Amino acid sequence: MARGLDARALVAGVPSDRAAVGLSVAVGGSGLAPDACATGQADVRTHRPLLPGTLLHACSMSKLVAAVTVLRLVELGTLDLDTDASRYLDVPLLRADDAHDRPVTLAHLLSHQAGLVDPDAAGEPVVAGASPDLTALLNEGVVPGAGPVAVTRPPGQEFVYSDVGYWLVEHAVTRATGRPYPDVVDDLVLAPLGLTGPTPVPAAESAPLAGTHAPTAWAYVDAGTGGRLDRVVDSGAAVGHGTDGTALDDERAVYRGLAAAGLWATPTALLRLLVDLVDSWHGSSDGVLTPASARTLWSAPGPTRHAALGAFLLRHGTETVVQTHGWGAGFQGIARAHLDRRSAVVAMMCSDPGTDQDGSAVGAVADACTEAPGSS
Repeated sequence: MARGLDARALVAGVPSDRAAVGLSVAVGGSGLAPDACATGQADVRTHRPLLPGTLLHACSMSKLVAAVTVLRLVELGTLDLDTDASRYLDVPLLRADDAHDRPVTLAHLLSHQAGLVDPDAAGEPVVAGASPDLTALLNEGVVPGAGPVAVTRPPGQEFVYSDVGYWLVEHAVTRATGRPYPDVVDDLVLAPLGLTGPTPVPAAESAPLAGTHAPTAWAYVDAGTGGRLDRVVDSGAAVGHGTDGTALDDERAVYRGLAAAGLWATPTALLRLLVDLVDSWHGSSDGVLTPASARTLWSAPGPTRHAALGAFLLRHGTETVVQTHGWGAGFQGIARAHLDRRSAVVAMMCSDPGTDQDGSAVGAVADACTEAPGSS
């Protein structure tokens, strides 16, 4: 139980008109053990149950992990948030705006305020194993099959949600470190939290899941650059389901860019990261980020006051709530950190609800936590 709420109660409290094929929830807080519960199925074709340890697609919640990774590299002196991002790319960004003297920075990219407007197809699934052709993106301003990409608005002036911006962040991380993106994230963020190695499967889960498994994985890695193949998501993960509740033909959609939408995780894994960041935000020096970096992470770097780095800043009364969310083919999720209460909740589902989080099962779970006085 976390601050008066437990995961089982949250799952049971989801309205019947917001049903999901499978719903997995984790709640917890500073100094509290995570509490997790899952219900429904990971694959309706085989009736495989969804368990708290089953991997689900984090979709755009991957962006928070990308932002934390960049802050770690800033701490190490490898990257700079406020330097012209072209410094970390092969060539300057294609500029079609009227403010060429204003550089696009990593802070702009991470907060969706770089002036990029994505082509319509940029966020659509691609063939498994594909990755964005960043050479074409930078040299020609073209996303293969998606259309032109360029900075079309003055950077730092307005919020425009951009997956392309996170492709550029990923490329900057890879070029600055000389290492595959998943390896950098694993070593700097996930491994220190114990989220890359095998974890024991609880007794209640041992029948459908043999042995041990890691609580995070990647949609794909580039084996040609030395990516760790053992970190690629496998058949033990949940299968995506459509709005009609049937399994997707492709089972698990793949998107361009790992930083934008390439992470698979359990709710407990993402919860552990959130609570660690909350503790750092409150001054703990034992976390993945220093207190100063955690404050930078969850501050608005531009005029759009709700846009932080890799997440969004909400208000619930006088309390600041940090939220990240994702919605892709067959999956949806939401994660909230309540800064004043030093607690967090993560809810993920393996079906497309046909509506955004405000009207889905994961949103109902998050709202129940936010609206419950003194709870997570």
